[in-house]
Amino acid sequence: MSISIKNGLGYRDGVAFPFVKSPNHGGALKPRFIVIHDTASGLKDDGDISWLTNPAAKVSAHVVVSRQGKITQLVPFNVVAWHAGQSQWKGLKFMNSYAVGIEIDNPGKLQKVSEGVYKNDICTIDTNKDPSLKVEYAKTTAHGAGYWLHYSPEQIAAVTDLCFALAQTFKIEDIITHWMISPGRKIDTNPLYPLDQLKASALPYHPVGLLSAPEGGERHDTDEAGEEQVDLEPHSDVRDESATAPGKLKAFIKSKLTAASGLFGGLSITSFLGVLQDWKVIVALGTFILIGLALWIWLEKE
Repeated sequence: MSISIKNGLGYRDGVAFPFVKSPNHGGALKPRFIVIHDTASGLKDDGDISWLTNPAAKVSAHVVVSRQGKITQLVPFNVVAWHAGQSQWKGLKFMNSYAVGIEIDNPGKLQKVSEGVYKNDICTIDTNKDPSLKVEYAKTTAHGAGYWLHYSPEQIAAVTDLCFALAQTFKIEDIITHWMISPGRKIDTNPLYPLDQLKASALPYHPVGLLSAPEGGERHDTDEAGEEQVDLEPHSDVRDESATAPGKLKAFIKSKLTAASGLFGGLSITSFLGVLQDWKVIVALGTFILIGLALWIWLEKE
């Protein structure tokens, strides 16, 4: 199966995705991220599509992916859809303005009623009647404890192919979930979704991860990753440069250069070449190196 993107519309094997236009959208979009969601609904996509195209709902997504792997598009990929709500990621707020939204047909958290039967306020899943449905217990800090329906192989394949096409078309930086950008407010996708597998298959290189979310869903953003804390104990006859203003600045520059070298040193050749395909990264890296060298030379003269 081959998916391509042309003028904001998706095509599978040269045939346009089924398109049901949603009135719930904003202006132009240049996506940097992909956010994947659960529909928190039954196992048929028609109800999801009806709701996401209802003006009264004031919500939408770019596509809905059914259990059978069918992709229905509701909003062009170069137009803002209303899927993220109150959200933030890497210092950006309201991710609708930065991300494509993919809704995957899945009921969300379930409770066990009896052996093989699970339900929530929306639907009932009976694995006795349909053995192809797999439900598993899982507990995480972000999701809490519960029973969760596995995504179908067709869904995983369709989402992977779509994300790959989007990453190639729009130079997508990362693929994230709703719970990652709205921790404490949202719990989709469910904890069974193979997010790492999706990233490895769909992205041209793995995100460095300085601003990634841990399992608990709480972000701990920092620009000090990889920096080691070193205590200097100079001899009495040695001038402690770290105590002076130039010395502190020199130590700071050295620590940043060390952190940067550790960061890029941990990348594989393929990942490093993938990073360098982005001219913004090249310009930023070159500027950082030139400024660092200039300050270093000035401090040596001092």
